[in-house]
Amino acid sequence: MNVAPGRVLIVDDEPHVRELLRDFLTTVGDEVATVATGAAALEAVPIFQPDVILLDMMMPGMSGADVLDALRRAGLNVPVILMSGHQAAMPEGCFAVLRKPFDLWKLAEVVAAAMDHGRTSRT
Repeated sequence: MNVAPGRVLIVDDEPHVRELLRDFLTTVGDEVATVATGAAALEAVPIFQPDVILLDMMMPGMSGADVLDALRRAGLNVPVILMSGHQAAMPEGCFAVLRKPFDLWKLAEVVAAAMDHGRTSRT
């Protein structure tokens, strides 16, 4: 996993999940911001400018799929990794889907691959 650290936005309505993912990704060197809702994610993206978004699929209000759709309609192509506690199909425009619970090192690998993909597609 030789990818330069990046900026990761974590979007999950469960505080303990946000904290766990933030703490882990920070230890592997990434800069991390967290929000609890889809609407807050849409507000945070232009300010934080993440390289990757980790997005919970099932949240009150806007679902992960709704947020992904809003990002793509806005012309933002940042890689999005959806997280779900249930079996979920991979929506168009999504980099990956991780089924909860997942191994944190697997998460780090997927985040690194998404960052690499995002950086490659921008050049």
